[in-house]
Amino acid sequence: MISVKRAILTCAVFFLLAGNISYAHEAVLRKILDNGLTFLVKESAPKDLVTIDVTVRAAPKYEGSYLGSGMSHLVEHMVFKGTATRKAGDIEKEARSYGAILGGAVSSDFTSYQVTVPAQYLPNALGMLKDMLLNASFDPVEMEREREVILKEVKLNEDDPQKKTTLSLFLNAYIKHPYRYPAIGYENLLKGLTRSDLINYYTSRYIPNNIVIAVVGGIDQDEAAAQIEKEFKDFRRPDYKPPYTGEPEPPQLGKKAVEIKAATSLSYMMIGFHSTGLLNKDLFAMDVLSMILGRGNNSRLNISLVEQKRTAHSVSASNFTPEDPGLFVISLVLDQDNIEASRRSVMEEIQRIKNDGITDAELEAAKNMVLSDYILSRETIEAQASDMGENEMITGNYDFSRRYVDGVKKVAKIDVRRAAIKYLDDDNMTEVTLVPKETSVLEKLKVPPPPTEEKIEKKVLDNGLIVLTRRDAKIPAVSVTIAFTGGLLAESSANNGISSLVSKMLLDGTTEKREGDIKGGIEERGGEFTSFSGFNSFGVSFTVLKGDVNFILELSKDIVTNSAFPQDELSKEKLLAMASIKEEDSDIFEKGVLLLRKGIFENYPYSMRYAGEMESVHSLQRDDLLNFYHTYCVPNNMVISVSGDIDPQRVYRKIESLFKDLPSRELPKRPALELPAAKAHNEIFKMDKEQTLLILGFRTVSLSSPDRYPLDVLDTILSGMSGRLFSAIRERSGLAYTLGCSQKLGLDTGFMLIYVATTKENVGLVKEKLYNELRSVRDTAVSDGELAFAKREALSSYKMLMQTNSSYSFQSALDELYGLGYDILYKYEDEIKKVTKEDVKRVAGKYLDLSACTEIIIEPE
Repeated sequence: MISVKRAILTCAVFFLLAGNISYAHEAVLRKILDNGLTFLVKESAPKDLVTIDVTVRAAPKYEGSYLGSGMSHLVEHMVFKGTATRKAGDIEKEARSYGAILGGAVSSDFTSYQVTVPAQYLPNALGMLKDMLLNASFDPVEMEREREVILKEVKLNEDDPQKKTTLSLFLNAYIKHPYRYPAIGYENLLKGLTRSDLINYYTSRYIPNNIVIAVVGGIDQDEAAAQIEKEFKDFRRPDYKPPYTGEPEPPQLGKKAVEIKAATSLSYMMIGFHSTGLLNKDLFAMDVLSMILGRGNNSRLNISLVEQKRTAHSVSASNFTPEDPGLFVISLVLDQDNIEASRRSVMEEIQRIKNDGITDAELEAAKNMVLSDYILSRETIEAQASDMGENEMITGNYDFSRRYVDGVKKVAKIDVRRAAIKYLDDDNMTEVTLVPKETSVLEKLKVPPPPTEEKIEKKVLDNGLIVLTRRDAKIPAVSVTIAFTGGLLAESSANNGISSLVSKMLLDGTTEKREGDIKGGIEERGGEFTSFSGFNSFGVSFTVLKGDVNFILELSKDIVTNSAFPQDELSKEKLLAMASIKEEDSDIFEKGVLLLRKGIFENYPYSMRYAGEMESVHSLQRDDLLNFYHTYCVPNNMVISVSGDIDPQRVYRKIESLFKDLPSRELPKRPALELPAAKAHNEIFKMDKEQTLLILGFRTVSLSSPDRYPLDVLDTILSGMSGRLFSAIRERSGLAYTLGCSQKLGLDTGFMLIYVATTKENVGLVKEKLYNELRSVRDTAVSDGELAFAKREALSSYKMLMQTNSSYSFQSALDELYGLGYDILYKYEDEIKKVTKEDVKRVAGKYLDLSACTEIIIEPE
């Protein structure tokens, strides 16, 4: 279940009963103003944060003679670039002064804007949004800058094989409907747009009866409603012409197949069938069919292609359901020589469903996934606001998903079989394959066939196992993280990648359970799982419905004590790891960051790749993984953190009963490693890409350093839509589409990176501006206003992140594991508020040392 903003349905529900989980009606205030504008208001935790989501009926399907130009997308950019009373840059600065996070996006059916802001600034944010939607100035200079920025984004899409394949699928599947064209537009048409074109479109589409505003958060409903009505009651005049009168897509009369070549190591295949729109009754059966075919470990295509035949590295299926009929899409990542075998297997699985239907267990698992997706999608106010606004816009009912859930619950096995026969037909099929320009097949391994929140509580078992529990009854779900020290710090060049492999194989089978029993058992309950491995640690995380918490804790005990590391699963995971390495080496950003780390850390473990290198992964044997597992997966090296709708005492007693008898073991001593001295390092690399990537890196601090907080503020000052780098390089110069700043901290040290994607001819100018900004922030204290804005933005971002149980579970587990204390996450706000402009200048001067900077440039061949 995926957000309509990503062009697929999101579920909401009026009343659900599944085991002991129930949902009552959530009070939403809905009103339509005299001018046709609709608004929705809902109170929801957290109490000091609010999200405003604006959905506008402006999208490629309404562009008429400008179709393919990306007009909706360029207008969306320009809405942020000034109004009659706010000059270019003022909107971002104003938002930062409130601690707001701004965003915008264009989908198949609408444009959306979202701002999340501390609740006391709701009236200010509403006034700012109204000005943007009503009075955008379309400054000619800003328009040319944004056009250049978008043209660079077009080139970035060309460098992304997944996006390139998707764009080709839609272009070839549709012949008349606007869904065939990308929202970003085509270069030649985008270049032809004039300021008058944009203004005419803006004033004709941004009208009150084309707008839905959803406000969710810690506000009083009536007060918020009054504020919205006050701001928008006199919005521009409505226009009641039919929203879309375009020609419908005609039936497809034969199979289409397209092959494209790109600079990539792996191949990508997408098979699309014309499907349903959002309000078609076949939607429910088609969504269930997509889950059975290609969602999760126990889906038919995963079992056949990935687990048994091993002709694909990954496979998934989804039912794209915008307002008008969409596409049922099967996506594969594979090696070029397996394309034909994978295609044949996909069609065989489809035919099996047409011939024999589905099982009761498959149908039940799909319905559980629908319920779980709904519950997990309700954790953040941003997701709730998007869901309400988009459902209201497309269906006229903000609570549309009640019907969706009811519809899925009523799906019978015969409905799924009938839908497969009706839609998954060869004559209705379009296939796109993207293959490497030069054949590069992975070396084959010999493998066998086949709502109230409470603070975190900490308790320690006698064997050293640390248990963290936190009750948050906002939604009936629970997240569990099991973390161990390890990661790159426990590896050498010879066994690089072993932490990553062990973390993945914890879910691949125990002495009692197969991989399908573990992953499939979680998915069939509507749960989610992931493994992780980084600088300092590795482990697994789960999110399940509250009624399944005992199941997941018992499973956790099994994988911690009885993981079997089956040889056939190890061979599969090694193949996947090697495929991942090749994919990383084809991705300009992944490759750039890895090269940067190697330059900063030289032979120190932090310079290594998380997944390992081809040689190290190939050499790892089952005994190596078992030894690592028995060494590090022990109670005195483990934290279990549980956050969600739980009784903390009951969960602790359950964990104690399961884990108390596990013996502790002496942990290996970390070898004495000396960090290399920070020094200048410059390299230029060539890749077959359209863009040039410039990355700078600086050695910074460890996780325990108090300087991490002023560095966070410095990060915010430099990056973000109103940050110094954005203003200097993109805003004023239009030299880049994407750029940013980030820091990664480890137990021993950390680094800050700054990246800019530009063109080869502009990289010298970008580099000059970048170094000028870094010198400025080192040499001159930031202003009081800039500091205040950055601190508010950093806090808003942190609060948005920490809305979910999974964030609390994961972060507290790692903080406790690293010796920082499980409760350090509660101190973040106070530490950020303490940061002074002198602190920012100090850390900039200390760590942004231009004489010890690592500089990586990746440019087109």
